[in-house]
Amino acid sequence: MELVHAALKDACMSSTRVAKEFYHAARDALLLYKAIVPVKLEKQLDSISQIAIIIHNDCYYLSQEILGLAFQYRADFPSGLKKHALFVDLAPTFYQMADIILEKQIKLVENSLTEAIDGADGFQNTHQPQQYASAKFSIEQVAFILEKVRIIWEPLMPVTTYKKSICILLDSVFSKITKDILLLDDMAAEETLQLQGLIHMALENLTSLFDSLISLVDEKEKSLELIWDQFNEMIPSLSKFRKLAGMMLMIRPIFFCNLLDMPLKSITAAWESCQLLNCGFIASEVENFVKAIFTDSPLRKECLWRIESSS
Repeated sequence: MELVHAALKDACMSSTRVAKEFYHAARDALLLYKAIVPVKLEKQLDSISQIAIIIHNDCYYLSQEILGLAFQYRADFPSGLKKHALFVDLAPTFYQMADIILEKQIKLVENSLTEAIDGADGFQNTHQPQQYASAKFSIEQVAFILEKVRIIWEPLMPVTTYKKSICILLDSVFSKITKDILLLDDMAAEETLQLQGLIHMALENLTSLFDSLISLVDEKEKSLELIWDQFNEMIPSLSKFRKLAGMMLMIRPIFFCNLLDMPLKSITAAWESCQLLNCGFIASEVENFVKAIFTDSPLRKECLWRIESSS
């Protein structure tokens, strides 16, 4: 922007003909940035990198700065340039560039997270040592990826952008893991315990991310209840994941009623009272979960009928 401002200052002190040259030079400088940077830094923009976030910030800054250029200098432009000087048309281009770069970074991270979660093979048979080890490694990989992203993003991103972007990633993780677990069938009792442990581990390993989000909350609002209310709003799948996991994690773990520990009648009652619905569960997920956990019996048939009837 120094070059742009210098050209426009020169335009203010020049004749109309020369001022127009300086004006076009200022516009060309911005257009050159738009044309050259994505090509020159293609490799960095195609990977999870600090450079990509810096360019995102630059593009967003330029989109805001450009809006004020004409107002800043128009009064001092030669009369022949005042009516023709225009920069506002360039602002949306840079704003769009910023959005595209950020969306690509988020997508790259989401792809890495999905690949890591897929390594758990759907969290099947976690009561078997080898399968448990694979699932555990998968959870650790997810935490490693997100911690790496936090280290890159947090110091560079505007607060609101960081908060929104991290919440998108967390929502993706919780949604994917919850979906995989709810697709399991015929779970052994030991398997449910292992799954609880893995979900507990996932939340504990993400403490630094939760802490980074907590630090963005106003001091007056830092109560557990208010913070969790905000988290539930920011991360749509969190309440569902939390209900399945059997815990809330803030600064420390807090346990409460959870699906993996609930007896059959309690699950049915929780569905009928809309507790599970409010957490994001749908009837088919609850029915499949009941079939996976509980053996066939008259009580199970009755509860499945009640769940289906009240859906």
